[in-house]
Amino acid sequence: MTDLTTAPAEKEFRPEEAVAEPKQRRGEAGFTVAELTIVVYIIGLLSAVALNNVLDAIEKARLARCLVEVHNIQTAIWKSSDPGVSLVDPRTFWSTHFHGFKPGPYFYLVDGDPNSGHGNDLDDIDEQNPGKSSENRTKKDIQFVVVCQHDHKHLANYVYGEDQEPPRIALGGKDDPNYDRFVKWEFGGPGGGGNL
Repeated sequence: MTDLTTAPAEKEFRPEEAVAEPKQRRGEAGFTVAELTIVVYIIGLLSAVALNNVLDAIEKARLARCLVEVHNIQTAIWKSSDPGVSLVDPRTFWSTHFHGFKPGPYFYLVDGDPNSGHGNDLDDIDEQNPGKSSENRTKKDIQFVVVCQHDHKHLANYVYGEDQEPPRIALGGKDDPNYDRFVKWEFGGPGGGGNL
């Protein structure tokens, strides 16, 4: 016969124990603030490097596009000109090929006579007197230059193409022909491409 007086008493229900957080076991400790800070710093650093690479790739693509555009403009100038006789006038060229719109940062500069005072002599050669000095005979006679002045950041100061030569990148220094200084002349002189 069962003794009812020795039956185990029921455990008293306590609500706070039912919702209490489970105790952490050994080896399951959370991250510290220092560890989280380091992780966030590393993620930020990797993101900055990746973003810099992406922006650099975009700038290189823009530079490549400008080189192609300068080449296309050079080709169009030759097709619109009478080789060996005369070059198409910049104002006529821009209005014909750009339908009256401003050519933007592209400039078509025609070599001028240094004696005319226009300040548009691209090659320091006096075409009226080509044998004036032995120095002039060793220089390259340039007929025109196409200059692109897009902002290429650290990749280039500007892009230019001489006559039928492949477009080049100007980085400054002693090898830079400084054609960008003639852009002001195109706005105010007979070139006038920027005024359309």
